Amino acid sequence: MLGSLFMKKISVIIPVYNHESIIKSNVSKVLYVMNNCGSPYEILLINDGSTDGSERILSQLHNDNIRCIFKENQGLGSVFQLGFTLASGQIFIILDLDLSYGVQNIYKVIDLAKDWDCVVCSKYADMNDYPLHRQILSLLNYLFCRCVFKISVRDMGSGLVMVHKHLVQNESFICSGFGIHCEFFFLLHKKNARILEIPVQYKHYPGTYRSFFHSCQTINELKSILFKK
Repeated sequence: MLGSLFMKKISVIIPVYNHESIIKSNVSKVLYVMNNCGSPYEILLINDGSTDGSERILSQLHNDNIRCIFKENQGLGSVFQLGFTLASGQIFIILDLDLSYGVQNIYKVIDLAKDWDCVVCSKYADMNDYPLHRQILSLLNYLFCRCVFKISVRDMGSGLVMVHKHLVQNESFICSGFGIHCEFFFLLHKKNARILEIPVQYKHYPGTYRSFFHSCQTINELKSILFKK
């Protein structure tokens, strides 16, 4: 148990899309960690129009700290935007439901929230089993965003990120898909946010990311950010 760090309420924002097989077990793991973090909290499970049994399973979760939100499928960026709008905490944690970045690392990012505006758990700062083709696509995206948007965060697509509410809640994002990662950190860069990237052990899960389709979508969204810039 971390103890009472600052007693600020923490909102854990978790996108859900076709995760029926892992919802119950992984939400239980998140609840266990949050019950021992020493701060009040809420967990927002945002179902982005899942086509499997995710909605049914989410509807069966009964816990005062859990809020299940159902929306039509619009993409990851729309989930971020909705989460930032509805979350009531002062500290936001954006978490992938597959827990590929390690659920115990939630303790680390909460502790570091006292000194940093944003903390990013990085799979690139250590040896991990990330597929080579995904590493290449990620590197190209990173090099582009570093050159054009001056973003220095290597793992922009991290599945465990802490950010303070005041930096993002009242902002309007234009990316509805995976381009949100770049737009999110570009916003923080413009606000001179103090960002810390920390190494963690990463376990890859296939997920719903389709390399060609989502890469093309991300390219289009990056162009939109560039024009908005």
